[in-house]
Parts: sequence; C-alpha cells; structure tokens
Amino acid sequence: MIRRTLSNPRLRHIVHFAIAGFSAFFVDAAMLQLLLAAGLGPLVARPFAILTAMVVGWLINRTWTFPMPGRPRLREFMRYAAVASLSAVINYGVYAAILILRPATIPFVALVIATAISTVASYSGYRFFTFRHRPKPSA
Repeated sequence: MIRRTLSNPRLRHIVHFAIAGFSAFFVDAAMLQLLLAAGLGPLVARPFAILTAMVVGWLINRTWTFPMPGRPRLREFMRYAAVASLSAVINYGVYAAILILRPATIPFVALVIATAISTVASYSGYRFFTFRHRPKPSA
C-alpha cells in the first residue's frame, strides 16, 4: 500500500512535504525544550527554535520535496527565507497569542496549534514562490 501510494507523483510530493515539515517541527520542538530547560522563557526561546528549524526545513525541502538542480543559490535561499519568515511570523503570532490569552497553556500545545495554522501558508509560498523553477516531479 505504501509503495503504491508513493508511486503517485502528487501523493509522493505531499508525503515528502509532510516528512520535511515534521522534521522541521521536531527540530523546532526539541530546540524549544532545550532552551526552556536552559532557563529561557517560552517567548524568548521560540525565535531561536524557529531559526534552527528554518535551516533544516530549507535543506530538506530543497533536496527532497522540491528537488532543485545544482547547488543552492542565494536568490533561492532569500525567497525561502521570505516565505519561512512570513510563516514564522504567523506561527509565532498564534503561539504568543495562545500563551498570552491562556497563560496556563503548555508551550508545546501552543506550538502544535501554531504550526498547524502556519503550514498552509508555508506550503503555498514554497510551492509557488520559492521553488517555482523546479523540474516537474517524475512518475
């Protein structure tokens, strides 16, 4: 069943994006927990966690989800950074709003909710702006 699903280029593309997203999410969550354990507050720790996850996400998306020929280019990274930054602003805004409006919320729960909301914006931006000049997925 998995092999059959991954033989469809569109489904494989979505699975790759999901894996890249979950990988970046894992890095984000792990960094957040490490920084919280190191004594930083949840609102201060989160931007550092987001930055680390952004770099990981770019590398995975560039090589696997939206395969790009050749070496990474500054222009491509700048487009990625623009989309990732907008997505991070959405993500952080939702995260902060949850923690401010409901201070008893566990930061990890706020992270999950914020990430789910910002995923739609990031996928659209990566697909139609950052990696728009990529080869078509092969069947």
